[in-house]
Amino acid sequence: DRYMVELSTGKTINDYQLKITQDFVKQEGDNILVFYRAVADKGRLTTARSEAEVRLQEREQEITELNNRAIQAFRDNKDLVALLYYVEIAEIAYSMPAERGVQRYNQAIKRIEDIVAALSLSSSTGDPTIPTTTITLRRGKRAISPRVVEAPIIVYSPARDGLGEIYRDFQRFVTNSNGQFIYTTNNPTIVNRGELEINIDLEESIAPLKEIDSATHSALIESIKEKQINYSYNRLPVTQKEEILVSLSEFSLKGELLSTTYAAKEIVEELARDAIKGRVVRVGPLDEDENYVDTLRLLYPDKSYAIVGEVGISDTKELKSRFTVTVSGELSLVNLKTKRILGSTGSVRANAVEATLEEATAAAFSKVGILGGFLLYRFLYN
Repeated sequence: DRYMVELSTGKTINDYQLKITQDFVKQEGDNILVFYRAVADKGRLTTARSEAEVRLQEREQEITELNNRAIQAFRDNKDLVALLYYVEIAEIAYSMPAERGVQRYNQAIKRIEDIVAALSLSSSTGDPTIPTTTITLRRGKRAISPRVVEAPIIVYSPARDGLGEIYRDFQRFVTNSNGQFIYTTNNPTIVNRGELEINIDLEESIAPLKEIDSATHSALIESIKEKQINYSYNRLPVTQKEEILVSLSEFSLKGELLSTTYAAKEIVEELARDAIKGRVVRVGPLDEDENYVDTLRLLYPDKSYAIVGEVGISDTKELKSRFTVTVSGELSLVNLKTKRILGSTGSVRANAVEATLEEATAAAFSKVGILGGFLLYRFLYN
């Protein structure tokens, strides 16, 4: 590229003491051909040819070694390891002069395309109530087709963030010596009903092709997408189909019990998103020797689960006609039958800024409810 710039701007190439002595322009149809006659230092050109030939031989040797590794990897059922070698070969071949590299490049691309085309994902019945399933990657669609080992797989699942909004989570896996892996989620906040999207994870592996052959790269991306399989699941919470009692006491800055239920209502709404029944209940002010769990057991003997806790205003500020309210507290999920705490949020805190103190108070309590519900969500499922 540097030499082309030198030649087009100054009609010289200093490294070879080359100078253009004559040029000729000819038009053939829509093409314009430019011919140059040049003189250069013979010794420097000979040296350059020798160095270039050595570099070409080194590249060809590297391609041969990579090709041997790819063949062995394929024999070992490591198809996607082989694919990586062929991508390297394609990169090297593309950088070589056309008469030496085109054939090597086309051969490498053909092997990549063939490898991708043969891949086939499948999933076992598993247990959609958890969810868990065994994923298998084969070279071919028949049950007896070779299983592909050391293959990267990515699994997408719908989950909720700390504000209750759904986002697309993912986990990466690698197939074992049997060409399989067992899917179990490491994210307790995946939604209770949805579909897992299971894909062969080759985007990074074929990324180098995007710069040198965008059309081939795009075609491979589409071919990989067509390999996707889905796994439907419907998680069952530990509460099964039982209604969860939500009993949260809200306190003022002075420590007075309020009649509001902002936080509890938010939790019930979040539970309803996943078809889990919840009910806001108030147990009123309790004496020092009383507790929420015993009171709920007495008032609702037929209920098995409750979310209990205390949340209160810890700070308020007014600045430029805007009010800031901070609410903090702790929530727990409790088995009322056994009095066992299934999980706790630890200390949670939320701030809200609104035009009035009442609006800021309501918003802050509601945010604590959303955050607390999110943190307890993981304990609703085994």
